[in-house]
Amino acid sequence: MTNETLDRRKALTYLGALGGVIGLGGAQALLAGTAPAGPAASPMAKVPWPYVPLDPDTAAQRAFVAYGRGHCMYGSFEAIVGTTAERLGAPYTAFPFDMFVYGMGGVRGWGTLCGALNGAAAAVQLLSANPEPVIDALFRWYEGAHLPDFDPKGRKFPNVQSVAGSPLCHASIAQWCEASGKRAYSKEREERCGVLAASVTRKCVELLNLQATGKALPAAAAGARTKACMGCHEKGGALENMRTKMDCDACHTDAALDAKGHPKVQI
Repeated sequence: MTNETLDRRKALTYLGALGGVIGLGGAQALLAGTAPAGPAASPMAKVPWPYVPLDPDTAAQRAFVAYGRGHCMYGSFEAIVGTTAERLGAPYTAFPFDMFVYGMGGVRGWGTLCGALNGAAAAVQLLSANPEPVIDALFRWYEGAHLPDFDPKGRKFPNVQSVAGSPLCHASIAQWCEASGKRAYSKEREERCGVLAASVTRKCVELLNLQATGKALPAAAAGARTKACMGCHEKGGALENMRTKMDCDACHTDAALDAKGHPKVQI
């Protein structure tokens, strides 16, 4: 019997338990706006849900297509969990994927966390028993990789790579616009973010597969300069006025120091 068969049976067992919950009064509780408590609570309310290794390229292509329906965060999450749904069926197939449209453009255009990373991290949280090292490896890779690095079927424009230096949407787009000479609201940039969602999805699936098969994940250590900064500004440091794992150079430069020699924020 294969691991996939076992995982599918586990998922179906959870679904059967969920059906029993509804039959024993769960439906009335949901209609009343409250969740059933105690032993009657749905087992699917807890994570992680079962995961089986996926094909990274298949998931990446799916993310590119899904981006056209709901943008970056939707694209990466739907590709990972949607592909899992094709393997394991319910309850994955009933997931409200449209909720992740909010992550477009770094959360409704605010340019904060890259939506592709946001969706991938949500999928990791749902499917991994130990999500932090997967997310750490994914984000650190994103900071320093030349992206996009996937060539999906159906693309219209030539690929232009850039290094974001940051997990933030606005930094990623700014770096790409400088490298490509295109504008942030161009059709080329729009497609680029779809291809980027595909790249992030492929990398995320590769990392999930490594973890699921018991293999070591790539190191996600910060660079020497960032480590030096964190030695003062992070937990246990003299200032301890910051909480982050991001590379400091994305927002701070040696060209602008304050009176104490600390880099100023560059906006």
